Amino acid sequence: MREVIPQRMDRGAPLFGPDFLDILGRLHLVARKILSGRMKAERRSKRKGVSVEFADHRPYAPGDDFRFIDWNVFFRTEQLFLKLFEEQEDLHVYVLVDCSASMDFGTPYKFHYARRLAAAIGYLGLAGLDRIEILPFSTALPKGFGSTLSARGKGKVFRVLEFLDGLEPAGETDLHGTIQALGSSKRKRGLAVVISDLFDRRGAMPALDALRYHKFEPYVIQVVSPQEAQPDLLGDLRILDSESGGSRDVTVTEGMLRRYRAAFTEYCASVETNCRRREIGYARCLTDVPFEDSIIAMLRHGGLFQ
Repeated sequence: MREVIPQRMDRGAPLFGPDFLDILGRLHLVARKILSGRMKAERRSKRKGVSVEFADHRPYAPGDDFRFIDWNVFFRTEQLFLKLFEEQEDLHVYVLVDCSASMDFGTPYKFHYARRLAAAIGYLGLAGLDRIEILPFSTALPKGFGSTLSARGKGKVFRVLEFLDGLEPAGETDLHGTIQALGSSKRKRGLAVVISDLFDRRGAMPALDALRYHKFEPYVIQVVSPQEAQPDLLGDLRILDSESGGSRDVTVTEGMLRRYRAAFTEYCASVETNCRRREIGYARCLTDVPFEDSIIAMLRHGGLFQ
């Protein structure tokens, strides 16, 4: 009987190599091209204010700023009306990074991959003048949200990278508890990007439904290791649960492997189908695909910053 030790051969590799910022810069250029220069931070709120985008008129009242009188309307109607403009508002982007023990797995290393995705999304948001908040979670969000990072502006990218580099995987996945904590907070609603392997014994979909219930716009990135999708283990094994600490002795045959692979594929497909039905953005990322290619695919398919 041999124990199955989690594969994480590149765990000790640098999370962000010397060319990482160059990769992020190229991603930003590609993103601008794909999105035609209109990042999601350029969405308009329905509030009326002073900006450059015309929204409506209202009758002039004593004390109003005469600079906003629409003289063309006056010459046609001999009535004084003010121009109203849509007010630009920051998009709030919440990046929920799964830091549970199940992320401590795989070659390429799954936890590195998830944090690189988070860094890329954070950088694109910062470059688009969005307000970014990185929220690591496992059992639940940190009490009082003390271990989170909020940033705005492209110059804060180094704070984002340093914060992500300091995270460690541990504990069980509690996606539902995490989202309930986020929903009950007084944070502004916005885009909520969940980066996780979705290995939650309570199921992922109820938690994602809760995001929609709390008026967030969810986008799910399911991170999958090749060893999870296509394992090649055979023989008498002791399988260890990295989160609960439990174990099970099994004899793995070729037939069992085929059934496992089919069940894993079916699980991932069911998550994707349920997300599509609920109009939740979804992407599945294999860690042997460069993270920048995965980000570009998400941008092209829509739903992320679009």
